[in-house]
Amino acid sequence: MEITDLKIHSESTIAEAISKINKTGLGIVFIEADNQIIGSITDGDVRRALLNGSKLNSLANDCSNKKPIVLSVNSSKKIIQKALSNSIKIIPLVDDKGAMVDFASIKRLHNYMVMEPFLNGNEIDYVTECISTNWISSQGKFVLKFEEGIKNLSGANFCLATSNGTTALHLALESLGIGAGDEVIVPNFTFGASVNSIVHAGATPVLVDIDQNSWNLSLEAISNAVTPKTKAIMPVHIYGNPCDMVSIMAFAEANNLFVIEDCAEALGAKIGDRYVGSFGDAATFSFFANKVLTTGEGGALLIKNTNVYEKALVLRDHGMSKEKRYWHEYVGFNYRLTNIQAAIGCAQLEQLEYFQNKRKMIWESYKGYLNQTNYFEFQKVSDNSSDCHWLFTVLLKHNLNISRDEILSKLKNYGIESRPVFYPMDKMPAFKNIAIYEANPISEDISRRGLSLPSSISLDKNAIKFICNSLISVIDSELGFVSLEKLNV
Repeated sequence: MEITDLKIHSESTIAEAISKINKTGLGIVFIEADNQIIGSITDGDVRRALLNGSKLNSLANDCSNKKPIVLSVNSSKKIIQKALSNSIKIIPLVDDKGAMVDFASIKRLHNYMVMEPFLNGNEIDYVTECISTNWISSQGKFVLKFEEGIKNLSGANFCLATSNGTTALHLALESLGIGAGDEVIVPNFTFGASVNSIVHAGATPVLVDIDQNSWNLSLEAISNAVTPKTKAIMPVHIYGNPCDMVSIMAFAEANNLFVIEDCAEALGAKIGDRYVGSFGDAATFSFFANKVLTTGEGGALLIKNTNVYEKALVLRDHGMSKEKRYWHEYVGFNYRLTNIQAAIGCAQLEQLEYFQNKRKMIWESYKGYLNQTNYFEFQKVSDNSSDCHWLFTVLLKHNLNISRDEILSKLKNYGIESRPVFYPMDKMPAFKNIAIYEANPISEDISRRGLSLPSSISLDKNAIKFICNSLISVIDSELGFVSLEKLNV
């Protein structure tokens, strides 16, 4: 939903108000004049006006509430919560010029979160079907349908839905027979789940540096890290940007190494005409609430080899034989996805094209605005690849010499949530005495300068412009400059 869906002009009719109210399902629209909120009208106001003789072509403003509650976009969650009630369920959030840039509700207290799920499809209908038919655990049609959808999308031979992305990684390693005494090469710049899964499998993570431009696993670093104990490479398509899988696969095949693609953030990204996840011996996805599509928690494991798939299928379900119930062939795991979660995933898959188009617009808008300054560096996507636009992330240029963390803190004053990028894994106390690593200067540099901005697909161009102006204002202030009034469209 766009902010414009919640607003009508002061000259709009009751019929136009009804159309907007029906579109959002929130029961209210706000009336705007000269870019200021001057009133509100609810579905109840409309009914009363029509009963009192108003016509559909009458002005909505004539039957509106002329004193709606309005709050600043910088309001704290405490202030917003205090203003909301059973009778006041939606509150416009305005900028310092009085223009509505967001809204708060009982379900949505603050604006511009880094990432929020978008659940406006058939999610409720499908989950209700699970409950009404009693198919709520890991058996049910939606699990099979979701696995088939992910398999088709990724071009894999086999797909297993799992309880989350981390269990998918662990299951991949175990199914490929990777364990004690084996080394697995993994980028030093990643989320901890990548390394955790290697440790849980009993193998040793070998942390290597990344490419300065793509922020992905460096082939040169891989080749320098191979030893007689190396069993696998785990490329991570960081922030949805594809690794150079063609070169990595060629190197792996030449050195008889397994490849496990960590595609947690990269559903829908492509290399040439092939989706990420279709290159490695195994590949994994995450469907956490902030990912490209969500099942709440959840993951998927893609596998090429039939025998590996059959083993993974058994391991996922307590290591129990598929032919003889309660007969355990392996020490297994309970890594299954529930039918309820898969139902949400199926509804999300139906909306994937819309998600992709909206994310592309968001990325283009961010780059269009931020490129008007000389403050930022962007992650580079290779010419033959397309990323999935997961989480918009930039680097502060070296010459700025300002604190990234100070910028993150000051953006909160604008009601904008932002985050640092991942920390280098070789700095983590958890892996200090477990992992193998040398100096990783590129990982350290990117980690120090990187920040991620709001990337929910509910964002519109006005919201992105507000976020960019706020970010630039903060940086200008840190540098002692007078901030720009506004960016050009």
